[in-house]
Amino acid sequence: MERTVKSISILPAYRLKAAVALAGAALLSFGLSAARADDLAVWDDQTYEGQSAVIEQLNKEFEASHSGVTIKRTARTFDDMKLTLKLAVSAGDGPVVTKVNQGAGDMGAMVKEGLLLPVDDYIRKYGWDKRQSDSVLARDRWDGPKFGVGKTYGISGLAEIVGLYYNKKILDEAGIALPKTFEEFLADLDKLKEKGVAPFMMGSAKQHLALHMIGAIDQAHIDASNRAELDDLIYGRGGTWNTKGNIESAKLVQKWAQGGYFFPGFEGISGDDAVQLFISGQGAFLISGTWYFGDMQHNPDIGFMAIPAPKGISKPLSVGGVDLAWAITSLAKDKAKQDLAGDYIDYMVSEKAAETWANAGYLPATSLAADAKPKLTPLLTSGIEMWKTLNANDALGHYPDWSSPTMLKTIDDNTPLLLSGNITPEAFVDAMDKDYQAYLKGTK
Repeated sequence: MERTVKSISILPAYRLKAAVALAGAALLSFGLSAARADDLAVWDDQTYEGQSAVIEQLNKEFEASHSGVTIKRTARTFDDMKLTLKLAVSAGDGPVVTKVNQGAGDMGAMVKEGLLLPVDDYIRKYGWDKRQSDSVLARDRWDGPKFGVGKTYGISGLAEIVGLYYNKKILDEAGIALPKTFEEFLADLDKLKEKGVAPFMMGSAKQHLALHMIGAIDQAHIDASNRAELDDLIYGRGGTWNTKGNIESAKLVQKWAQGGYFFPGFEGISGDDAVQLFISGQGAFLISGTWYFGDMQHNPDIGFMAIPAPKGISKPLSVGGVDLAWAITSLAKDKAKQDLAGDYIDYMVSEKAAETWANAGYLPATSLAADAKPKLTPLLTSGIEMWKTLNANDALGHYPDWSSPTMLKTIDDNTPLLLSGNITPEAFVDAMDKDYQAYLKGTK
């Protein structure tokens, strides 16, 4: 998902190298280095205003407790991070600590090239495995091309659940109660459309609302007891995306797009703009993630719930897990820098940080301390209860794009074609499976 950037300008590579060389020559006679040893270069993707404010606060607190340490922060959007992170670390110009997207395309590729360092020693040192479940930490593990096993290369600060946002006022005015089953949900959408109300807010020009909708609908039809097939796909153990469930989900979303269930003009609206329209009172439902809690809380009519499951599914999966992981790059050249990086990440996933995130309206991945008393919004209260239930039921699902290095691009390229009716649901799913099978062949 693309976010508003708080950017720090970067010199072109050739000018940067020249500048560093001149600075090094000027400082050599004084026995100084061009960069202070206690600087810590950090990249994060918290570019929404509310998220950025939390990171700035946590950085100041870390600096206050670590005399002489200065955090050199760069904030980048999700898409910008994907585009630049590996190149920057490879070139030696990147961060020591960074957020990195899990999955084969980002974390997996960087592990393969030796650009990330394992954090297992810090898991043991700080007890991170006591703060977050093993199934959550497994999403940052790699053993060569194998995902979900081996050494651990990161840990996340925020939990993420893709669910159903709803506008209670709009539903009440239409005489519609919250759906308890998927069948009731479909009937509600039809009633809203008949009354001239846009059932869904949607924006497909940028970001990934449509991807999350397709994945969320599909995984709500999977019971936790039958999750092995999805886990195998995501963790590169084999299987196929070409299933009846995936085709039916794509077919339903195409029907909604073609049948007037989406907000008019959705093709020209970005995901972030669609969210702002929803907050302003447009559309009855929106399928997206808990990372929008900070924005959504400004409209008290907005609530959040799991995608209703069809009859017969008692423990449905929900797409999600955690946000991008905090990781240590290969630019942490010595033990002192690595330990400083580990200490920084420990603070970012601490109970104190979790309470700070909760006070800002966001869902932390680390459990809150027993004596914590955050000011919980109704949205966050719903999110915390869902997070507890999903963990207890082993029902945290996956982002489909984690399954191969190029899957996000494949989905993004084909989603507009699906929504416009230019390809069939079968062709959409087949494109995903061809991408995946080609990836599997390359890992053997």
